[in-house]
Amino acid sequence: MKVIPFPKQHKGLSLIELMIALVLGLLITAGVIQVFVANKQTYRVTDAHSRLQDNARFALEILSRDIRSAGYSGCRVTEKMNVTQIANAPIPTEMTENTMITGIEADSATTWNTGVPVALGAVIGGTDIISMQHGTSCGGTLTANLGDTDGDISVATTNTCNLSSGDILMVADCEDAHIFRASVGTTTQSVKHDISENQAKHFCKSYTTLPSSAACATGEGKIYNFDSELLKFSALTYFIRLGVNGEPALWAYDQTSATGPSNPSELIEGIENLQVLYGADDNDDNIVDRYVTAKVINDSTDWNKVISTQISLLAQTLDTNLITSSQNINFNGSTVISSEGRLRRVFSSTVAIRNRLQ
Repeated sequence: MKVIPFPKQHKGLSLIELMIALVLGLLITAGVIQVFVANKQTYRVTDAHSRLQDNARFALEILSRDIRSAGYSGCRVTEKMNVTQIANAPIPTEMTENTMITGIEADSATTWNTGVPVALGAVIGGTDIISMQHGTSCGGTLTANLGDTDGDISVATTNTCNLSSGDILMVADCEDAHIFRASVGTTTQSVKHDISENQAKHFCKSYTTLPSSAACATGEGKIYNFDSELLKFSALTYFIRLGVNGEPALWAYDQTSATGPSNPSELIEGIENLQVLYGADDNDDNIVDRYVTAKVINDSTDWNKVISTQISLLAQTLDTNLITSSQNINFNGSTVISSEGRLRRVFSSTVAIRNRLQ
């Protein structure tokens, strides 16, 4: 008997099935995109916030380090030493108990109670300015007495001073200190301080215009012995101004450049505001009696009473569109409303001036 085969059946998708598949595919794709976008936004927020924290902590560390060191001149507080500045111009103001830490207070959003130095440029209104002077130890112990017939200052071989011509340096013992400029020929172990770079006063050396050894012995000059120390000298001003990306940043102005005060340099981006309060000790008991603004200290000329500071930084993210709702931050007694979807945070620290607490 002959078997008749069944005809082949052609299989495929109907239009309805195809449309359902397309819809399901679009839904899955939309879900994947939504998850990707959400994860990307979470990553942006986390990364931006981490950088904000890093910038603020770095700024606090730099400011705190220099504030703690303000007035450092070796083994005694500045008030109990004779500090003399002999370097020729350009040179920062001579370091005294009233200049080792100073500040300028912003009275309003656009003005200051005293003039902002022209060299600082367009400082952002409403932000404070703080300046510190101090020596920095770098292992520069003298290996020989500094006599009037030998002007070169010999220092220990293992120093980390990285000395070069033009540097502003400080040589000090526990009684006196001289701030001077290293002249041509300075090396890591030998520092020269020629008359072409320094004033002819109070520094014993074999210059015809400087005191003789007899004059040095009578107190008109100073001979530093081998147990003295050579320090790097710093005179820095910190302030807020727009950075190269057009956003607020922390800047530093160095007054000790060999060819004159260097142009301000941008240090840390994303620092929107700097506010400083100064702790004054009115009765010399090493306890802060009041925290006041720089204006109050300037009006009363009480910089010699300042033993600590309270620093407040307002930091912002560089990225925008991180948040959709407004973020209100309480800073310096007023509310700052976040714009452009940025994140902002306030960072504060209280820093003691160690050389005032000895």
